[in-house]
Order: sequence, then C-alpha cells, then structure tokens
Amino acid sequence: MNFLRIHTPSLLSPATLPSIRSRRFFPARLAFPLAASFALALGLAQAKPDAKPSKSGSKTGPAAAKVSLETDMGGKTEERLRFYQERLKKYLRVLQKSDSIPPYFLAYRINDTLYHSFIANSGGVVEDKSGVSRYLGVEARVGSPKFDNTHPMRENLDFTSWDGYQNIRLPYEPEGKPAEQALKVATDFAFRSAKDQFIKIKANVDVRPAENDTGLDFAAAPPVRFRDPPFAPQPGRKALDSLYAVIRKASLLFANRPHLFSSQIDFNYRKVKKLFLNSDGTVLSHTETLGNIGIYVETKAEDGMILWLTKDFFFKDAPLEFPYDSLSQATELLLRRLDTLRTAPVMETYVGPVILQNIAAAVFTHEVFGHRVEGHRQKAVDEGQTFVTKINQSLAAPFISISDDPTREYAVGVPLNGYYRYDDEGVPARNTPLMVDGIFRDFLFSRSVISPQGASNGHGRGVLGLAPTARMGNTILQASRTVPAASLRDSLRAILKKTGKPYGLLLHDISGGFTYTGRDLPQSFRVEPLYVSLIFADGRPDKVVRGVDAVGTPLVSLRQVALAGDDPAVFNGYCGAESGWIPVSAVAPSLLLESMEFESRAKDQNMPPILPPPEVKR
Repeated sequence: MNFLRIHTPSLLSPATLPSIRSRRFFPARLAFPLAASFALALGLAQAKPDAKPSKSGSKTGPAAAKVSLETDMGGKTEERLRFYQERLKKYLRVLQKSDSIPPYFLAYRINDTLYHSFIANSGGVVEDKSGVSRYLGVEARVGSPKFDNTHPMRENLDFTSWDGYQNIRLPYEPEGKPAEQALKVATDFAFRSAKDQFIKIKANVDVRPAENDTGLDFAAAPPVRFRDPPFAPQPGRKALDSLYAVIRKASLLFANRPHLFSSQIDFNYRKVKKLFLNSDGTVLSHTETLGNIGIYVETKAEDGMILWLTKDFFFKDAPLEFPYDSLSQATELLLRRLDTLRTAPVMETYVGPVILQNIAAAVFTHEVFGHRVEGHRQKAVDEGQTFVTKINQSLAAPFISISDDPTREYAVGVPLNGYYRYDDEGVPARNTPLMVDGIFRDFLFSRSVISPQGASNGHGRGVLGLAPTARMGNTILQASRTVPAASLRDSLRAILKKTGKPYGLLLHDISGGFTYTGRDLPQSFRVEPLYVSLIFADGRPDKVVRGVDAVGTPLVSLRQVALAGDDPAVFNGYCGAESGWIPVSAVAPSLLLESMEFESRAKDQNMPPILPPPEVKR
C-alpha cells in the first residue's frame, strides 16, 4: 500500500531503528509505507513489485487485464512445485557432502503477488498502479535442531549480524534456466551465511555462562502436503474503472477546505500465491488475499500539533462496485470530527478510569499482552520475559479470555488481516488459547520452542528476507460476562464519584501503538488515541480533547479491566518486529479500566501552512 505521508517520525529516527525490540502496530493503511521505510533504513530487501507504464500513463503489470494466479501467475502449480522440489533435494545432497559443517535443513518460499493500488484526492488521481511480481526466499540451517545457526546470540554485536535470509526477485515466467541459476546462487549463499553464523554463535556460547534455555532451536513438525484448488481469474485493471470513479467522486469532498492539511482515499488489493517446500517433505501451495478502501484526513492545530483520522473498509475479493453513499458519509464524518479536534483543548496528563471503545481495546490487547507471549522471546536473555514464570497464574479478571486464532477468517462480519492456513514455516495454523478465565496458559510458538518436548502451534511468521519468528495472527479477547456497552458510561461515573475525580476518559478510536519487551528498557507500552473525549462525573456533555497517549506496564494494566461491553469489533493492521511487517488483527469488546495513565504527546513545532490550498471546481 502507498501512503502520501508518514507522521510518525520517531519510528524512523536513528535512536529507534536499532532498537528492534520496540514493536509497533499500525492500521492497515499505514503499514506499507512504514514497512518500506523501515526496510530501507535497515538495508533490508523488502519486496516491491515493479510496474510498467501503460500507454495511457497509468501503471499496469504485464498481464493486468487478464491475470489469473493459476495460469498467468507462473504456469501450472504442480509443474512449479516439482521444479523446486527436485532442486531442493539435489542441492541439499551436494551441500551435505561438500562440507564438514553440513546443512541439516533447507526450505524455499516463493511468493507470486498480484496487486492493484489507486489513490485519489480532491477528484484527482494521485496514483494508479497494477502489477505482478515473484520473489524467492531461502532458509538453510546448520548444526542440529537442538542448537543451530538461529540460536539467540548473547550480547549481540554488529559483527554478528546475519544476512543469510534473502529476498530474491525471480523472472516472472514459467521456471527455467534463469530461475534455476537464481535458485542455485541463493541456496549457496544461504548455506554459507548459515555456516558463518553457526560458528560465531558456537564461539559466543563457549565464552558465556551456562544458558537456562533447555528448548529446541528447531522443533520437529510433521510434513504437510496441500494445494489450494484453482480459483476464478482476478479482475484486471479495466474492470476497476467503475470503483475508481466512485473513489474519485468521494475524494471531491476534500476540495476547498482551507484547514485540511492532507487527505486521500485509497484502494489497495493484493493476492499472493505462496509456494513452500522444505527438506522435511512439506510441499504447499496456498493463497492469501488482503484488500481495503481507506480514507485519511489530516489537519494541523494552531499550536503545530498534527491531527489525523482514518476509516477503512476491508474485503477479501476486490469489489468492482462500491456504494458512493457509504464512502461519502464516512468521509464527511471524519471531516466533521477533524474540525472538532483542530480547535479542541490540549489535555493535561491524567491517571484515572477510562473506557476503551472496542477498537481501542483491541489494540490495547495486542500491545499489552500479545508481544509478550511470543515464544521466542522467552529464549533470549536480553528479553524481559514478563510472563515466562506466570503459567497457570492469574493475570486478569476471571471473565477475560484471550486466544490467537489465525484460522478464523471473519469476526463480526469483518475479514481478518491475520487469517492464514499455514504459517511461514509450513506448519498448519492453530487456534491457541493464551489466557483462559484470567489464567495464563500458553505462548505462541514457531518451530523455536522453550522445552525439549515443545512444538510449533502454527505461529511462525515473517516476510521474505527475514527469519520467521513467533508472531500474532488474530488476537481475540472474549468476555464470559458482559454488560451493555452503553452502560459502561454509568459504571465509569460511579468510579468517578467514589474517587472524587471530576472526569474520566473515553477513547473512541486509535491509530496503533508500540511496546518495549527488552530488558534494557522499561517493560512498558504506549497506544496512540486519535479521538478522545472527557466524560464528566456531574453529567455534563462530553468534551473532545487532544494531545495525550495512553501508557502503562502489562502486569498492572491487565488487572485494571473491570467490565467488558457486548460490542466486539475488529482492528486490522500491520505489526512490525524482527521478522518484518506482517498483517494482523485484534478483536475485543469495549472495556472499562479502573485506572490508566496518559502522557503528553510530542507535537510538531512548525506553524500551519500560510498559503491557502488551490480552489477546486466541483
């Protein structure tokens, strides 16, 4: 996805980039530009499909008018799988005979991507792209499943950095000699890099105190064979003309608004056919689809604070039509709210009761709980390991349960970003209960596990070019006891009267957040509200405020949940950590917390623009 601007400069600052243990969670509309910028800053080879200009000036791929993943996207699946499988077996045999430190495992990942992207503003076309691409990732492991080249490095220094995972562009045609040459070079490089890393890690372990880690670097996983059935051809660029016309028309609502600093309506659709093969015998061909129409509006207050709001519509199949009324009504609501925010007072720091409306509660769940239950973090000595000793202990109220279920495709009628059949290590996705009735039960695992008998629960995820690690998919908070969501306001006022506080907070919407999980930083999180209002104890009308972020620590914050509403909702976004930016979802009802802390938000020090925007004739 492309986005006009990024208004989170701290993410890309030199101080933040090296600290990979700061995890950020963003709405779907923000993820692609942030991911691309993050990858460029770190020197990673993120996939960025090329597109060729058409005669009309728009950008379309080589088969944009008639793309079908079964035919145009690379030929017949069985032939392609056979091509990679034969070479994987051959190259592994050769490498195992040629070196004193042979590889014990080899895997290939091939992603074929079809994409459409369209952006409009004030009736004009900002971007119109369509295309296809193919990328290869190779994973080689040396050592043994107990201890191999992926073992955590203690006191990691720059010279131990590892570039063994790759993201190689392949010719977009049926596999032949060019693909074979690229595959051979990539496999050789992956093996050499894995061997070099294994030698460094072994030396590191030999000069450090004994480890507490009794787990496996690569647990066994039964081989799986699966192939998606063929599906209908996907819409070409021409088929989207009607949809794009509706988007352009709705974007005219941005015209002639002097306080509108930036705006756009965008359409993004991506269908990825994934081939996966490994030396354990797993052979997979499956497809993942993501799409959304997003609205973005931004203004700048007189004191320099940048304020923005978003709204997204998600889908699995590219819509050829979309109701103009739905798009225009959502746009007008965002514009009205943005005008209110621009003149709203800046709120002071605060500690007290708060209602997290469902979407805000979903992000809260992801940031406070989700990253700390990713299993590989329990192996690294520089990780905080917040919950490693908390198995079978109470962490939250007994009516709260949390699971991560990547097999779930929809929730409350909304497609989930975090849905997948198989993870990026070829393991079937699995629903994993993490907290049951307030009691912590389990971690999310890739094939890197924390006990000798451990196994993956299908959560090994990563972009091509980075090693898969344990990551969230669809993180779902459920409450066995709920109250009508509207009654949470009355319960909040009861707390206010009891504590003598004049007001509490209601977080309507949220942009995302980040959390720190490493021991070298406080075990804290921050979620970034977009639209906040005060609820007064004496019953006065609510008052919109701006300029605060919610902060806290996990063990304290989870215990503050007092009530849950009956209104679950979905937050779709992208989550960034060691294995790249991956699509995720979080689902939760509205929550009442007895106490939460809010800190002042940093603001831009430049004044609003002096020159007025150009006039647009409607």
